[in-house]
Amino acid sequence: MLMTCLPIMPLSLAAAEPARLHPNGARMQSPLPPVGIHPRVYLNAEDLPKHRERYHDTRMGQVMQKTIKGIRRNLEKDLRAFADLDLHTPTEEQCAAYLRSDEGRNIRWGCLSLDAILRNDAELRALMAKVWTNHSRILLGSRQMLHGTVKGRTGRELNQTFNIWKSDSFDVSVSWTIGAAGFAVGYDLLFNDMTPEQRETVREAIAVSTAGRRSYGMGKPRGFAASNHYGYHGDLLVLLSAIEGEPGFDQATYDAIRQVMVDYWEVGFTPDGACHEDLYGPNLGLRAGMRALMALSRRGYNAFAQPKFKRFIEYVAQEIQPTANSLFVGGASGGPELPYPTSQIIIKYMFPENSAANYIWRWRVGDTYKRAIKWQGWLDFALFGMDWQGDPSEPNTLAQAGLPLTRFYPRRGKAIMRSDWTPGALYTHVDARPDAFLIGHDTVSRGTFHLDALGRNWARNGIFHHFRESTDFSLVHIDGRAQAWKAPSVRFLQWMHNGTHTQTSADLKYAYDWQWSPPWPGKSKTFPPPWEHETADPRDLGWPDPTDWLPTQLYGSMTGYGEGNYLWKRPYNPVRKACRSALLVRGCYPFLVVADDIRKDDVEHRYEWYMALATDLVLQAGGGRDVILAEQHGDRRLLVRALRAAGDEFSATLDEYVAATDKRTGEDIPGKRLIIGTDTVEPRFCILLYPFTADETLPETQWSARGDALTVTTPGSRTGITLNTPPSGATHFRVDIVTDDAHEIAPARARHTVGDAASRGRP
Repeated sequence: MLMTCLPIMPLSLAAAEPARLHPNGARMQSPLPPVGIHPRVYLNAEDLPKHRERYHDTRMGQVMQKTIKGIRRNLEKDLRAFADLDLHTPTEEQCAAYLRSDEGRNIRWGCLSLDAILRNDAELRALMAKVWTNHSRILLGSRQMLHGTVKGRTGRELNQTFNIWKSDSFDVSVSWTIGAAGFAVGYDLLFNDMTPEQRETVREAIAVSTAGRRSYGMGKPRGFAASNHYGYHGDLLVLLSAIEGEPGFDQATYDAIRQVMVDYWEVGFTPDGACHEDLYGPNLGLRAGMRALMALSRRGYNAFAQPKFKRFIEYVAQEIQPTANSLFVGGASGGPELPYPTSQIIIKYMFPENSAANYIWRWRVGDTYKRAIKWQGWLDFALFGMDWQGDPSEPNTLAQAGLPLTRFYPRRGKAIMRSDWTPGALYTHVDARPDAFLIGHDTVSRGTFHLDALGRNWARNGIFHHFRESTDFSLVHIDGRAQAWKAPSVRFLQWMHNGTHTQTSADLKYAYDWQWSPPWPGKSKTFPPPWEHETADPRDLGWPDPTDWLPTQLYGSMTGYGEGNYLWKRPYNPVRKACRSALLVRGCYPFLVVADDIRKDDVEHRYEWYMALATDLVLQAGGGRDVILAEQHGDRRLLVRALRAAGDEFSATLDEYVAATDKRTGEDIPGKRLIIGTDTVEPRFCILLYPFTADETLPETQWSARGDALTVTTPGSRTGITLNTPPSGATHFRVDIVTDDAHEIAPARARHTVGDAASRGRP
């Protein structure tokens, strides 16, 4: 019961001196101590009192103390046995037993080392110093056994599976064998508790394990730096930071991994803070990568103090579905998922007074600090975890963050729009990326949209691992075809926002016309006709602005992944035009209009408007132009009204299918989609998406006599929408809204109040 009664901001911390902040709100780090003085990687000795205070006096600290107490209880017997071994000259069998790639071991040992310092536990400090010393002896001993003579399984393990000494490669397997960030933290924090012999042994092990190592991205042109594999190996920099200036420290390797981290931050994330690889950045690239940026922030390169980092925080916040217990939406390169926690932990720690950072943190740990405290983040939780600020009786929203209701990311090609800041807001993404030539983790989804409303998801973006085909996404298909993997880049045409509405449009024609070869073919790889080299300039495909590393021709460019970008293309589904426009209208009853201006040629085809659905939705009603989708248990509904689909002859079906089979479990992955189809030369799809509850009335819609103006009437307001569609372009909306005195345009507080049917917080 004590845990539930603790204040959100404990008095000891509330009364403490506030953190010193940079102008952009980032925490000012303490200066780096002289060489040989520890701790030094992330913090100084004078920082320890505040870390102890946070560890003892916050909800998050108490969660981690309980977690680490469990680690000690489970491991102490084995740790004491390992620490008591005489490994000054380990045998081949001992190396085979203890030399392994084990991320969990590193994290747990790092947590115990930190706990020993923060609780002033002399016995545990001495134990962990011996543990890390024997781990170091295993590393050093195994290095002498390269090409050893031992046979059988032990020999295979020594000389093949776990032998990290055969090459200079540094990947995660090598990192986890060495000890990764846990090893660096253990040495750094326990340095003053170690004997001179222990210090020398551990330092030598870190030095010989890191010297001359090469991680992906070292020496590569900056055009490759969109890949999360750059940030994925950031623990090499953390390990080197633990021994900087000491005997064996490799300055050249440090400089090389430093440049990898800088390139990843500067190229992999756009000037607006968006990640080219969607969730793969915050989830994987900034797992070890954020730890590296933390170390770098005390060593001459402070990404956190840059204006861009604050924009990155806002990007992460905008990507989160507005409901409680929701997900990071992402896109073709990852999402929707709950990411590994490291990037969110450090965002909050480094921006303690930032409202968007606080929103992200409360979302990540949950109101009771029990939401998926993943073991992969335990050490980072214990080092940097904080309490979120705010009233626990109020929902977690971005209302106080001062962010725009719509955010457009030009280089990433994404518009994120919402009606208001409540958990029940209408929230949508329109995704049309011009940066497809940079990513390998990809789906066939140029122009798709995501939709949440009334506190739940309606139209989804399927996760990359299972949903990759165009039929898995909300796209228009022609005779069963839309786009093909790998889908090319496309161009955003416009983005317009004001207080009452937001509209956006994109030209998707290139992704229908052409198919790109799978990434990443080598230079010697050839494809038979009609394949040809992709020689387009990315600026001509939609890249919005100049940058120093952008090529003028894709084929042969130093972009993407591997050794070069040798993309080929072939005709796939040539169309005369393919544009998508979306209009979000705010108010007490917000809605979305999606217009597709698509035409293949001058003959009749089967055009089908796909909407990828949350799998719990059912078809409650369908007749005339209306389809009503309903949740199986609850009163939330979505009206899908075909305002226009060529003539009056069209069909609407709800299709359940198997999208994929999970390779690990063998289970079928279900998919569900709404398909509105018509046989015509040009469908001129215009679809209204209107969320409502079972006790609410449907809107009235009426076209003008000329068919170019639409009136949407909802309780208390009437919206006039004029559609201007040029012959070869995208629809542009002109919007006029008239309300009565009882209904305001925005925000939609009257309808989306806490606890009502419109904002229950169910994903």
